[in-house]
Amino acid sequence: MASSNQPSYGKREEEYRSIARRVMSERDVKDALEALQDRFQRLQFMFEDCVEVHKQRMEKRRLRKEELKKERKVNLVTIVSLLVLITSFLVRFARVVVIGKYSSDVEQDQIQTYPNSLSN
Repeated sequence: MASSNQPSYGKREEEYRSIARRVMSERDVKDALEALQDRFQRLQFMFEDCVEVHKQRMEKRRLRKEELKKERKVNLVTIVSLLVLITSFLVRFARVVVIGKYSSDVEQDQIQTYPNSLSN
């Protein structure tokens, strides 16, 4: 009779089982089966290796992108800092050159007008 894990092919189940046993016991079939299992294992190894290489590449790419983002931030901060320094220098220069003349005239007028207030 047919067991629960074996497929049923018809009324000649015993004959079919004996044919299957003979085929599986033949040396050529065993060799072919072993060769196929060996190939399958090599393919699995190659697949796992390819997956690992792909993961490593993705990780390198992610790290490179993070590095570029940090570099861009540092560049931006540097440029902004330089602009602030240059602007500060220009404002001070403008005060000295343009406003300095006016303020020195005003100070001279104050000194002459209110000499006691500046001495305190």
